[in-house]
Amino acid sequence: MTDLKTKITALAFALSALATAPAAAGPVFLTGHDPDFHARSSLGAKNLLKAGLSFVTGGVYTNITTKFLWVESFDSPTPGHLVGEDGLNAILLTLGVEYDWVDAAGFASANLSNYEAIAIASSFGGMLKQAELDALIARKTDIATFINAGGGLLALSECSPASGFCLDDTLGSNPDLFGFLPVVVTSVATSAPYALTVAGAALFPGLTNSDMNDPTHNSFGAVGGLTVVDTDAAGVPTTLAGNVQIRNGNFVHEPGTVSLMALSLAGLVAERRARRLT
Repeated sequence: MTDLKTKITALAFALSALATAPAAAGPVFLTGHDPDFHARSSLGAKNLLKAGLSFVTGGVYTNITTKFLWVESFDSPTPGHLVGEDGLNAILLTLGVEYDWVDAAGFASANLSNYEAIAIASSFGGMLKQAELDALIARKTDIATFINAGGGLLALSECSPASGFCLDDTLGSNPDLFGFLPVVVTSVATSAPYALTVAGAALFPGLTNSDMNDPTHNSFGAVGGLTVVDTDAAGVPTTLAGNVQIRNGNFVHEPGTVSLMALSLAGLVAERRARRLT
């Protein structure tokens, strides 16, 4: 009996340490919506942009001691586009305070460990261009390391010209969309309207279906192990999220504290029952 009490006490200390340990996984939020474009005029887009930033920063994107890194071209917007960074201003964030902004050259040399998260503008209607996409792909391994260390990643719409929902003037003729991800998460055509899944509504209880229904530029042909947050009219995933590690080219969900506690306590209960029977 004394030995069992000792194990329970040890388990309590272990679980306490687990609860306060650094994050063993990074929050990832991918969406075919482009709230960076629409936040200047749409409350729903503001809500979606805030939800994504909050998720990938653990709720600290408005904390001036914890900045995130915004990736977008410095070029003037071409017709049909806006500067995606303006969407950050629309939710009352300030350059140099809550975030830093880099283009392709800046991202190539950025020290990612200085940031809580990486946030990537949409290629339409924001101004993520081929140079930025190439720079992100070139540091694909660094991005995986960043996520595995607990860093967040927010990536907004990167659309296929064949979808009819975007222009291809910011990207090359055959871009590797979302190619900086460690998992093949393919950008595919999309169709309105959009609806939150049950899991999406539970994960982001403040979001509504109306928040997801500004013009949208891609859905996803694969989910890579992430949770589907919303789907298009055909049921195709359009927003994906998860707190994950990257292992062997896959997103892997880490077991939660509650699950570990349940398994450990179940083991102790089984041991106690076995002793009663002997």
